[in-house]
Amino acid sequence: MTFNASKYVNFVSADTAARERLTLQYMGPRDDFDLIVIGSGMGGGVLADDLAERLGRHQRILVLEAGSFLYPTHVYNFCRFPNASVAKHFGCDTFWQDSNSSDADQFIGEKPQLNFGGRSIFWSGLIPTLQGWELDFFPHRVRQDLVSGLLNRAGEVMNESRSLGAAAEAVVTRLRASSLAADFSIQQTPRALHQPYLEPNGIPKDEFFTEPTGVFNTAELLVNQLGLSPGVSHGDGSGLHILLRHFVEDIQNHGGHMEVVARNLATGDIRTLKAGRVILAAGSIESPKLLRRSSLFPNLPNEVKWLVGRGLTDHPTTDGTHTFVDGIGDVNLDPTDHAKIVFYSRGLRDGNRIRYPFNVEMNLNHERWHLRDNDPSESVPPSPEGLARIDIKFSFGNCLDDDNLIEPAPPFEYVPKINFHNQKKADRLAHSRLPALANWHGGTNQIWDILNDVTHRIFSQFRVHGQSARPADEAWYGQNWKGFGYGTVHHAAGSLRMPSRPAVDQPFSPHSVVDEDLRVIGADRLYVCDMSVMPISTAANPVRTLVGLALRLSQHLG
Repeated sequence: MTFNASKYVNFVSADTAARERLTLQYMGPRDDFDLIVIGSGMGGGVLADDLAERLGRHQRILVLEAGSFLYPTHVYNFCRFPNASVAKHFGCDTFWQDSNSSDADQFIGEKPQLNFGGRSIFWSGLIPTLQGWELDFFPHRVRQDLVSGLLNRAGEVMNESRSLGAAAEAVVTRLRASSLAADFSIQQTPRALHQPYLEPNGIPKDEFFTEPTGVFNTAELLVNQLGLSPGVSHGDGSGLHILLRHFVEDIQNHGGHMEVVARNLATGDIRTLKAGRVILAAGSIESPKLLRRSSLFPNLPNEVKWLVGRGLTDHPTTDGTHTFVDGIGDVNLDPTDHAKIVFYSRGLRDGNRIRYPFNVEMNLNHERWHLRDNDPSESVPPSPEGLARIDIKFSFGNCLDDDNLIEPAPPFEYVPKINFHNQKKADRLAHSRLPALANWHGGTNQIWDILNDVTHRIFSQFRVHGQSARPADEAWYGQNWKGFGYGTVHHAAGSLRMPSRPAVDQPFSPHSVVDEDLRVIGADRLYVCDMSVMPISTAANPVRTLVGLALRLSQHLG
């Protein structure tokens, strides 16, 4: 049986006029390349762009993408629908699970998006960074390279912004003067910059220092690499080439070179492409499926085969809680102010126990700008008595979970079952995940007590009508249904792991799927560059780390 678009329900395989007007696909007759990157999302897209910059004058680089070009720029520029609604609209049924209930013991939420640019075109543009205590879960050489400049370079690649203006800076200054600063590094969260919102005369709106729209994505990065050249062939020579709507059926090792068997989803035709090296970058769900389906898989070491698709992990994140305030210290706040602030845990310890194995994400007037659920021209959302709204949520790190597995698909099929422990279940987090991550060995009441203590410490820095702020409706964690949200596929990691620690302070496991250079063990010319290689799901959004790993792999391949 062969792949067609109907295998993945809701998969968009049609070409678009927008793609035709912007850039051509590879049209040359040659099937030989130096490097083939399978997948155009954050890992594969950044990798291919950097390879083209450094090696494109003398090497042939091909990006293969199963999906289509959905829009000529970030999809959120085209409507006022909430981000979540747009992302769900393009979600594909690439797996199945026993239950569709978010209350089930086995449940992972949302669906992957397969298209040019991958999930990067549905990304909100936040660029937080992992912290030192989390870097301890990465192999030594990888850790050293990330902190020695790659994480900074990753921010530059993504057009990192610095500030959301005076109100955000004032709030951060007051919070840093509190006792919270001993336990947390309190920072504004950088965002991707693209096109600032402007006044009709071209001057930036003066209520913003800069207005990051969060529209960096790898589709734009690769189109820029090729240039806007509709109707013009890019030739058959060196540089970057792109084939969209080509699904990879197999990867084969032929000694001196690799061969990739790709199916044209428009015609059904097979094309066999040759390369010196191949990089899997199809994501934490698709990459392990492709590796397991490939002709390479039977020849991998048994300990590697056992790990393929195993360990899938996301970072547990709590429900949000909120309050309404009129200021902090001598700074007055109202519904027009806005900020996104992260309290990064410093990873301090009580004995061998990490005190706070989580970050706290705080939004000031979330609806005003965060995730761009509405347009700056819209009216300010209502707020009681003109107060500012403060939202917080907690995002924990998470070690890889060997009880989670992308099972092998049935013979000649493409849609496997996923077994994934619902991260909404606080008992399992307390008895399995948090002991591995941070040597926490208390029950769920301990979790709620710590979360509520930190919530009180943060909210009490703010004032409302001369009193310290408290959660709206006295909604504390462990009460009123406030707990954890289930895990999703959006930040899922670890299904093709690099060397990793099974738990904090434990030695690195002797077995992994890829080595420190992201090369598949037992397949010397095959690499992986997506979230599947992560040795931990960090408390912070992992995008900066993945971009750093892509830049590192580009250097290695160069």
